Amino acid sequence: MSVCLPAGCGVREGEAGWRGCHVLPATRRRPPCPACPPRDLRWAARVTMGPGWHVRTSLAVVLVVLWRWVQAGEVQAGDVQAGGLQPTEMQAGGVQAGGLQPTEMQAGGVQAGGLQPTEMQAGGLQPTEVQAVEVQPAGVQAGVQATEIQPGGVEGGGMQDEVQNEELQAVGTEAGKTQPTAVQTEEQDGGVQTTDAPTSSMQTEEVQAATAASNATCVAGCACGLVRSLRLQQELYMLNCSFAGLKSFPEALPADLEALSVRGNAITHVLDSLARLTELRELDLSGNKIKSIGRGGMFQNLSRLLHLDMAKNTISTIFRDNLMGPRALLHLELANNKINYIEDEALADLSSLLTLDLRQNLLGSLYEEWFHGLRRLHTLDLTHNRIHNIPASVFRALASLHHLNLSGNRISSVDPRAFSGLTRLQELVLEDNLLASVPTAALQSLPSLSVLTVDHNPLNKIKPLDFSHLSAARISVRHMPDLRIVDPKAFYNLVNATTLLLSGNPRLAYVDPLAFMNVDALRDLQLHDNHLRGLQKEIADYLPQGVTLTLYGNPLTCDCNARWLRRMVAQRTNASVVLREPQRLVCHTPPARAHKLLKDLQLMRLDKSCAPTVLNLTQSRVVVGKVGGYQVLECRALGSPSPRLHWLLPDGSIVNSTLNEVRRRFFPPCTLIHYHLRAADEGPYTCVAENECAVSRGTVWLTVAGLDIHLFPIRISSTFITLVWNGTERRAFPSYKIFHTEVDENGTAVGEQRASETSPARKTFTINHLQPDTRYRFCLGNEDASGYWLEISCCVAATEDLQFMLQGISRTSNAAVAAMVGLVLAMTVAVCLLSVVSRRYRQRFYESPDKSGSQGATVPLVHLCRPIMPAS
Repeated sequence: MSVCLPAGCGVREGEAGWRGCHVLPATRRRPPCPACPPRDLRWAARVTMGPGWHVRTSLAVVLVVLWRWVQAGEVQAGDVQAGGLQPTEMQAGGVQAGGLQPTEMQAGGVQAGGLQPTEMQAGGLQPTEVQAVEVQPAGVQAGVQATEIQPGGVEGGGMQDEVQNEELQAVGTEAGKTQPTAVQTEEQDGGVQTTDAPTSSMQTEEVQAATAASNATCVAGCACGLVRSLRLQQELYMLNCSFAGLKSFPEALPADLEALSVRGNAITHVLDSLARLTELRELDLSGNKIKSIGRGGMFQNLSRLLHLDMAKNTISTIFRDNLMGPRALLHLELANNKINYIEDEALADLSSLLTLDLRQNLLGSLYEEWFHGLRRLHTLDLTHNRIHNIPASVFRALASLHHLNLSGNRISSVDPRAFSGLTRLQELVLEDNLLASVPTAALQSLPSLSVLTVDHNPLNKIKPLDFSHLSAARISVRHMPDLRIVDPKAFYNLVNATTLLLSGNPRLAYVDPLAFMNVDALRDLQLHDNHLRGLQKEIADYLPQGVTLTLYGNPLTCDCNARWLRRMVAQRTNASVVLREPQRLVCHTPPARAHKLLKDLQLMRLDKSCAPTVLNLTQSRVVVGKVGGYQVLECRALGSPSPRLHWLLPDGSIVNSTLNEVRRRFFPPCTLIHYHLRAADEGPYTCVAENECAVSRGTVWLTVAGLDIHLFPIRISSTFITLVWNGTERRAFPSYKIFHTEVDENGTAVGEQRASETSPARKTFTINHLQPDTRYRFCLGNEDASGYWLEISCCVAATEDLQFMLQGISRTSNAAVAAMVGLVLAMTVAVCLLSVVSRRYRQRFYESPDKSGSQGATVPLVHLCRPIMPAS
């Protein structure tokens, strides 16, 4: 029997080929060759080449004949007994060789003993390929323990170096920079070593064939196969129906599915058959039209599910039994839905959950019961909902929470105990909300806080101790549309703070030199792109040595206030405060230095002292307030030496720290607050700043607008008056009081003042028990919690005399009698008319004899005769 390898099988240029074999160039890969001899016999072909090849060829022929005889005569049920060898057990993908350690070949991998395994089938010996294996040069020595090769890698018991696992791709395997290689064996010195054989394309064909066979069982438009999950970082048997145009959930799914994706379809309901997929690890239902998850334990049997994505649907409600079952779930995505209600403890069964994504839903409130059972939750995302406040202890059950994102909501209030229990929280995001003040007490309850973001909130001032005694290392207060002032000790005792971001605030005009105190760890202070005209030099005394400051993008005033900045630029890295990008510091004023770079100015030309510069913090010369409203006037100034500040009121009186009034308060350095505006408060308010050089002033005009509510009488008698009020702002207060008192002709009160309370829902009110022929003054107003009375509108009216009351009674009596008589007459006439009309209506159906058309009956008298009387 002659044996010859078909063309292109196992022979390269430079090697002597068998008869009838083609010799390939060394650079070409072998084409597919399913008829080639088994890999275990290719070494026999190699040893027959070279000098003395005819002897070795004969020996190879004998070995082949012997092997086929053994295979044809002794292979039964996968067992072989050959000569003195021990029985070899051939299993589905495994070989055990006598004298050698057992070799186990599993799906996608090989365990190698002393020999590389071969795969034996009933029809012959097919070449076995090791997928995704890169064999180390050291090889495998004979007699070593069995080596297990897992899917995508090799673990070599006798190898010198560890072979790393490689990922199995859909159409091939890449190991390092080489393609998968068949493994040949070569007998040397009585041992066996593995050598790398040239790459074969048979593996690619086998993988493609397996993929095609798998796809043949898939849902139309879907793909099946082993795929590496990017979320779970492991290979899973997956059915991928993403963007397949499905309108219903696929049926008859394989029970051994590990990953299922139906993303981007038009599915409206999920079938209960999903519960049969007990091996499911990853489920993607996002981008569909699912309105509800379904009740009754749809996920009850999915105990191995790790990732569930239901984002971008139309789910509105999460009930308690919707998510029961997947206790191993790690990631739950419910973003971009319409969720507005979550039942208490609806997530309690997800005890292993690490990530919960509820972005872009319609949640308006937060409740503690939602988070019961989520003791391992690591990340909670609630961005872009409609949450308006954070109640006390709402997150108390989330002891392991590290990241909490509440940005893009409508949060205007935060309870001081809102974050109690979050002892491990590291990052808190409150960006883009409606916070008018910093929730200091709530933030101080977070011992592990590292990153705090409160960007884009309507803060107008950072007050003293707003950011104090916090553990955060990075605090961001950027893009605040109304922020104007940073007060002394605004950032105080921040022992861990390394980065403070206060950039991009278009109205921030003043940062107090004492704003940053006890911030010894600070390394980066960003104040660029604000409205700062300068910083006072005293600020450097409270900043740590070597801190980096960004100040570009501000309208700097290049006078004595900028001298210390010019000196820092000259000292560069040796300065106590290092200015970053000094080439971007541009002067705005005075006009002679406008548009010049600060670094180009000569230090000697900048004065050491100058007159104060009063800052217009309102960016307007007119401020409008309302009667009874709350109005704040701020005064700040730059100068060297630092100026002293006070206010001048419209009547010329001075207001400073000695002011002690109920309606007006003064707070250092120069803040004037009106708690209850009156019309008399209208006028010019002047901020005065003075130092040793000069006195500077800045004036703002306060206009007090009245409320559109007007009170006037609509009915006057001798003992009562009815009042009415109207206007567009009549509901501006929760309640009103009406005071009345007796006054003389000059309007001076001469009697006791009395009050009556009414609600804004009413428009009229009657005041009784008044004296006849008396003048009264009536006033509508509101009294706040502190007892302050706000007068809104007043009017004066006089009651009628006693004669008017008697005339009113007489006229009223006569009118009543006349009304009764008239009523009786009217009723009589109405009854008569009704009777006539009724009779006329009935007569319409009567008929007269003349109009009936009937003929009278006549009896002919001719045939009449006297009756026969019996004879007497």
